Amino acid sequence: MGESYRNSEHFFTSQRVSLKGRSFPSILFPIKTNFFQKSRTTGRHARRSASDFMKVAIVHEWLTVWAGAERVLEEIMKLYPEADLFVLFDRLPSSERHHLPKDPIGETFLTKIPRVEHLYRNLLPLMPRAIESLDLAGYDLVLSSSHAVAKGILPRPGQLHLCYCHTPPRYLWDMTEAYFSRSMPGQIKKMAASLLFPSLRRWDRMAGQRPNAFMANSRFVADRIKKVYGRSSTVIPPPVDIRRFEMKSSPGGEYFVTMGRLVPYKRADRIVKAFQSLPYRLLVIGNGPEEKKLEPLLQGKKNIEWIRWVSDREWGEVLKGARAFLFMAEEDFGITPVEAQAAGVPVIALGRGGALETVMGIVATDFGSEERDGGESGLFFREPTPESLAEAVKIFVQNEGSFLPGAARRSAERFSLERFKEEYRRYVDNQWETFCRKRE
Repeated sequence: MGESYRNSEHFFTSQRVSLKGRSFPSILFPIKTNFFQKSRTTGRHARRSASDFMKVAIVHEWLTVWAGAERVLEEIMKLYPEADLFVLFDRLPSSERHHLPKDPIGETFLTKIPRVEHLYRNLLPLMPRAIESLDLAGYDLVLSSSHAVAKGILPRPGQLHLCYCHTPPRYLWDMTEAYFSRSMPGQIKKMAASLLFPSLRRWDRMAGQRPNAFMANSRFVADRIKKVYGRSSTVIPPPVDIRRFEMKSSPGGEYFVTMGRLVPYKRADRIVKAFQSLPYRLLVIGNGPEEKKLEPLLQGKKNIEWIRWVSDREWGEVLKGARAFLFMAEEDFGITPVEAQAAGVPVIALGRGGALETVMGIVATDFGSEERDGGESGLFFREPTPESLAEAVKIFVQNEGSFLPGAARRSAERFSLERFKEEYRRYVDNQWETFCRKRE
């Protein structure tokens, strides 16, 4: 899930609970009897948060850059500030940690590998053993944030494990070629995949049975969880800080813009190719392995500008001048299109994956033939090709005044920080209550 390229170049003590200023070993003060506390003022049972009397562990895969998954982790840590954080390894600079702790309580043997932040894609066979080595004994509640192996922590008796799943590992199930093209030569990649992936897929399916329950960041991911693991999940979209974006006052702008890590599945090269034949300005923001592929496409194209990095503040300024945000990735969710809409900028997106949930759109080629309610925040194009995008851009330009900033902003407000925190906390509390009842 990660896709922020603005600020990056890219737990274990004795189990105790606290009550009225005093600390008791939880074995002497059973947690399940303390989830509800009697209200002094009303005499009725007032609901308490699941974290009030529990020892909580939060598990994340790795910390290397500040991206979408890390933003979700930050909000979970805010909800449970006393929780202990466990990761496979941590290389996130202190300047990018935001509300994350300076050092996780637990890391694995992978942290001892030099340059692991650059090599970890080649260390996939070691990750199941690494995640299973984390010692989470003594914790009542484990909250994992998983797009790879975090869901595979070994459960302990009497422990509730809830997994927020960004996606089942795409490198195992549907994006193997794109993933390994970034880290291995072709023949080595194919050989490694044929030898290792059957066992990694077996482990991943088994690991998918370990959480007591799943949350998914989109309906698209919920469907994939069902397909890969045979598990149902509750959809809780990830948090987007829409408050930091100022909504533009009217349609229009100076340029079209796309932003994202320059990796194969984002298809930035195809977006550039679409604008080679269009007279409109395009601003490309991002860095990554596909830079060399992008450079020759820009030669002689005065209408296309490439910026490798912008800050959060600069990103907001860029959006003020944007006519539309362009998106050709089949993402599990996609936070950047939501940010664009928060600024009142419509989105022209590939009509697949999470974009179908985050954008209140209409298929470009159906524009004019379908009934519209005036609340559209973008257009969808059908195929991930330069030609399909170029056609959608032309249709957008002809109808640009129809896409009002207020409609885009309302679309983005569905994914606010406040909504995420409320839904995540309520889900955890309800799951804990049900878990306690089953143990009685």
